[in-house]
Amino acid sequence: MPEHWKSLLSGLRSPLLLGALAGAVLLSGVDETWLAVSAWVGTFGLCEALHGCRSRWGVAATGLIFGTLANVVALFALGPLLVGYAQLSEPVAWLVAACTWLAQGVPYALAAWLAEAVASRGWPRWLALAGSLTCALALCPQVFPWHLGASQLGVLPYVQLAELGGESLVGLCFVSAVAALHGSLRAPGKARWGALGIAMLAIAGPLAYGFARLPAVERERAMAPKLRLGVVQANAPIPSGDAEAYARRSLTALLSLTRPLESKGVDLTVWGETAYPYPLLRSTTHAPDDERAPQAAGVQGPLLMGLETYSTFMDHGAKYNSAWLVRRDGRMAGRVDKARLIPFGEYVPFWHLLTPLQSFFHSPGFAPGAPGTVRLPQGRLGVLICYEDLFAAAAREPVRQGARMLINLTNDVWFGTSRVSFLHDLLARMRAIEQRRDLVRVVNTGRSSFIAASGRELIHGQPFEQASFVVEPVLLDARTPYSRLGDLTAPGCALLLLIALVRRRRVRLGSAS
Repeated sequence: MPEHWKSLLSGLRSPLLLGALAGAVLLSGVDETWLAVSAWVGTFGLCEALHGCRSRWGVAATGLIFGTLANVVALFALGPLLVGYAQLSEPVAWLVAACTWLAQGVPYALAAWLAEAVASRGWPRWLALAGSLTCALALCPQVFPWHLGASQLGVLPYVQLAELGGESLVGLCFVSAVAALHGSLRAPGKARWGALGIAMLAIAGPLAYGFARLPAVERERAMAPKLRLGVVQANAPIPSGDAEAYARRSLTALLSLTRPLESKGVDLTVWGETAYPYPLLRSTTHAPDDERAPQAAGVQGPLLMGLETYSTFMDHGAKYNSAWLVRRDGRMAGRVDKARLIPFGEYVPFWHLLTPLQSFFHSPGFAPGAPGTVRLPQGRLGVLICYEDLFAAAAREPVRQGARMLINLTNDVWFGTSRVSFLHDLLARMRAIEQRRDLVRVVNTGRSSFIAASGRELIHGQPFEQASFVVEPVLLDARTPYSRLGDLTAPGCALLLLIALVRRRRVRLGSAS
């Protein structure tokens, strides 16, 4: 073999370089099927990179670069978002984006370090990695949360376990399968066959459960009552120029897209996040009947519209990212506010404490609200705003309050033509499985979609196209184990890892004495 090829192959054996390549591959799939494959390749690459590390700090650094590169690929559009939405200068925006990618990589560094610590006490490295990754991804705060288990949505039966233990349980099975398969190639003697058996079990077990469960879910959906819902994807651009002219154009587009839906006999029409272009006071009891009227040009309602609401229009009055139900008679009924806000994108951390921030940002941004539901004659509908459909706990709360289906109002215009809107839609499908609720996503610029309680995407619109369509989500009442109990998988793994560390340490102390 030529010397330059030997040199190249030797360089690829570097744990840091291999970890970086594996992270870049992890979420590089262009659709859900290829994403399932690229996640396998990337996670296997992480296992191989960690195997080549010679110190615990090297392990942590490899995990960090793996997680950081994975988030660079997934969230590269964060830089332009901060420029366009938060109005940061480009150097500051890219610095904040880099810090976010790095922070999103920290759970992988912690998981790798913890796995090495557990492995040094006699546990199989592949088993320790599966448990530590499950803990770190579920328990470490993330700005944009995602778990490795969601990458397998392209193999729909495999992810049905989410109704039992959420993304953490699916992720535990997935990482166990990949890590154990890698361990079977690296482990000596009989340990190799044990790891291979675990890998086969971690693959076949979830698949068997999913193939058995999916027909039952479809039967439940077939017997449940339906709601006719109108979805309006207005494709509104980023506000610019004359604000009043922009508002008039936006409202005209919303009304023109809504009329054909109402002629088809929908029970409710939904406008996306902040699609209604006029802010309203939270004390408002009836919809405006002037040029701001959402029920004009033949539109009757009811409407669920995304908008900004204010406690007062005075300077520094609290404002909220809201969804508000307008009934046929014009009364403003149930309102839900976004609870989880994006730092610097929607609010400025420590604005009230740091005077320099107040000179740079004129207000602290949005105030957090509380997740909730709106009531129709057919029952309660759970409402999630923006990227709240990435948070399992945010979807659990409205279902706990009695929601029979879920609606997500989102605006992904800030991410442009990047893959973020595709990944956002993909990751949100886990909420439908976890809660066994149909999920309708209304996205201003796409990709709007209708997701069944099985996690199957039945309809989706194309990004950056103006569209409207009718969907018929079913209304379900039964609650899943995960909906009732939450995530027990990650705390359970954390407890077992702690026992593994403490128990072996006590044995050593006892033998030393």
